[in-house]
Amino acid sequence: MKKFILSIIALAFAGTLSAQEQTNQQAQIDSLNLRIAKLEKRSQVWDKLKPAFKVSGYIQAGYDYLWNENGTTTSTFHLRRARISLQGDIYKGAKGAKASYRLQIDLCKELPIMDLWVKYQPINQFGVQFGQFKVPVSIENTDYNATKLEFINYANTVQRLVRMSSSDLQGINSSGRDIGAMLYGGFIKKDGFSLINYEVGVFNGSGINTKDKNKSKDIAARLTIQPLQKLKIAAYYMGGETDASSLIEKYPTMVVDNSGVNTKYLDYNRYGGGFDFNNKHIFARSEYIGGQTGAMRSEGVYAQVGYKFLNKCSVGVRFDYFDENKADDGNQMNYSVAASYHPWKHLRLQAEYTRQTYNHIVGSKNSNGLYLMVSAIF
Repeated sequence: MKKFILSIIALAFAGTLSAQEQTNQQAQIDSLNLRIAKLEKRSQVWDKLKPAFKVSGYIQAGYDYLWNENGTTTSTFHLRRARISLQGDIYKGAKGAKASYRLQIDLCKELPIMDLWVKYQPINQFGVQFGQFKVPVSIENTDYNATKLEFINYANTVQRLVRMSSSDLQGINSSGRDIGAMLYGGFIKKDGFSLINYEVGVFNGSGINTKDKNKSKDIAARLTIQPLQKLKIAAYYMGGETDASSLIEKYPTMVVDNSGVNTKYLDYNRYGGGFDFNNKHIFARSEYIGGQTGAMRSEGVYAQVGYKFLNKCSVGVRFDYFDENKADDGNQMNYSVAASYHPWKHLRLQAEYTRQTYNHIVGSKNSNGLYLMVSAIF
């Protein structure tokens, strides 16, 4: 009888433990379900925020070896760019309405902010952009950043007339950018792109991260016809006033007004056009850019063509003519050959050889340049 009672007590105790374990297990399951629900909620919130916070960038390091007919040579490694970009869509509405922004900095620059803009496009035909961004002049300037450009160096014509480098005629090196406001839009939308596109803007005209130095504003405009998705044909204009103080010593004959007296500001303009074709295997682009800075007229034209193969490699040639001052017989002609190799999505290797020849330019000697560059893209 005693053993029977003890057995009953043991069974009851075991049942109690089993029920307790079940209760604990259920509590753990409920806790996990609650945590999963919270994570799912956070994930949904992040999915909504993610389009507004896209981080990207690239780092480019290069090697240049230059030599001219005097026997002078230079050899150097250098850091070309180290850019980080934060951008995204901050609003998406009905019928394609969208507001977006971008902040891009370059850690290799003394003035690191490259892009800082916001734009809003309620309809495809009309949008507005405000801040610091690429001026709508030249296809190469606006449509090809340094990770997409087929050559290591931008065309000499673009560098000299669109403020792309320190060799710009106005002495403004702003990577083709300026501070201002612009209206833009497209008409006749087809297969995800518009056949007719326009951009019209007003800018300080003083370069990046710089306030306007006079009361007038520069005006820039471009009209682009895109009959095919891979083909663009564009015409553009830019004009305004530029600071003459930095140009008097280098170009004394052009920094004058009608009375022959040096002035503080000069009128200038840039105009031109070109086409760009870029599909899976072939790229071809050519642009003419002319203009007047003070009393000096300049013009340039470049043409390039190349072939892409194996989805990783490309080769191309470019001819680049530039006449700094049409009042004399001097001009410059660059002949370039380039190759690129893209072994992985985030790595690009490039090589370029350029032959520079000068015709009737005092003090300039024909020269050669070998350029190498590696890009890490994220």
